[in-house]
Amino acid sequence: MSSAIQVLIPVAAGFEDMEVVICSDILRRAGCRVVLAGLTPGPVTGGRGLSLYPDQVWENILETDYDLVLLPGGTGGVENLEKHAPLLTLLQQRTRRGALIAALCAAPGLLARQHLLDNRHVTAYPGVLDPLSHQYHYESSAVVVDGPLITSRGPGTAMDFALTLVELLLGPEKRQETEIPLQRSSC
Repeated sequence: MSSAIQVLIPVAAGFEDMEVVICSDILRRAGCRVVLAGLTPGPVTGGRGLSLYPDQVWENILETDYDLVLLPGGTGGVENLEKHAPLLTLLQQRTRRGALIAALCAAPGLLARQHLLDNRHVTAYPGVLDPLSHQYHYESSAVVVDGPLITSRGPGTAMDFALTLVELLLGPEKRQETEIPLQRSSC
């Protein structure tokens, strides 16, 4: 399983429940090795009350070079992620290297405050980013891909977001193979 695409999802108290569950589930269905990393030991509770036990604690994930770092939203979760200096350092390093970073809902706001969205085409939950900013190019699309940066709007776009990540990481055939059993409506 070491050759599988590796995805890191940091989770902090107040994370958006649907986004963590949907994204980790879809990526795992596609065959990715997804690691939910808690910033501290023990269970983490989302903004809607879902408690989960992360796969790892932050300190234990530092030796792995992940193919993708995915930041879930949830205002409280993003605020807590933003207080974690080692995560911010990792995001800055990945941005300098052009490594994949995905963020949805409120998480693009964290990236904007760290100047990691500069000159990129992005989207986010309404009100998180300034649509008139000169720092980045805001779009209202459900999912926006700009090179190694992938952003999305919120819980309702999480499935499209996750399937887009599958396609980027593993190709359109794997996306289709992953999506068909989900029985999504074509409406």
